[in-house]
Amino acid sequence: MHIVQYPETPLARYARILEVLTSAPSGMSLTQVAQAANLQASTAHRLIGSLCDIGFLARQDDRRTYVVGPRLLRLCNLAVAPASVISMATPELHELVRRHSETAYLARLNGTVVESIAIATPAEGDRTFVQPGRVMPFHAAASAKAIFAFQDSRLINELLAGSHQRFTEDTRTAPAEILRDFETVRVEGIATCDNELDPGVLSFAVPVRGGDGRVVYAIGISGLSAGLREQPIADIRESLQRASRVLGAKLQQYSALDRNRLSRT
Repeated sequence: MHIVQYPETPLARYARILEVLTSAPSGMSLTQVAQAANLQASTAHRLIGSLCDIGFLARQDDRRTYVVGPRLLRLCNLAVAPASVISMATPELHELVRRHSETAYLARLNGTVVESIAIATPAEGDRTFVQPGRVMPFHAAASAKAIFAFQDSRLINELLAGSHQRFTEDTRTAPAEILRDFETVRVEGIATCDNELDPGVLSFAVPVRGGDGRVVYAIGISGLSAGLREQPIADIRESLQRASRVLGAKLQQYSALDRNRLSRT
């Protein structure tokens, strides 16, 4: 599995900030951006200011929240269909935040890796961040388990043949253990990452079936273990599966519209 590693340059720091904010349509505070982009607050403040100056970012009316600016939106609209998956998922992410007061996120299969592509975070309280663009390890992350549990066995065998990083003492790296996790997802309909990727963090995710019936996306929530563990797993499963059904229906509708447009051309 080949993962592109970009050099750590000043331009890369700007890119990380843009990746974070383009996946948080409601905006984020300076502190939230700095944490999600893994930057010092002073550095984030300086870079955000420069991006605001050229129209790539903008301050909301409260002056404490930053959003994508009009210039960057124009560039994105040249390349991305208006009915994007992120825009379809955003209401469901915010509903998950409202119900559980934890970070909600969307992940996508891109080739042979799963990447986070959108997040929504609670306004207050302790929270975790799922940095947009982060590669989610197939043997540790809940979203990756939720997606890879439904992929072709040839792809799974290819991934199992490689080496598997142990992120914490609870990371499962043996192929038999990884396959048992995938089977649990298929049986129970939900994937779990309990201190397996980030210490002290508990995450849940469920698969989302697209218009062609394939599992390419996963939607989930993530929080500090001590807090999220207090919520009944049945309630979390019900919320995530409801969000998955709604988003899946939107994807199917969009796919049908797309096919109709193609048939008329």
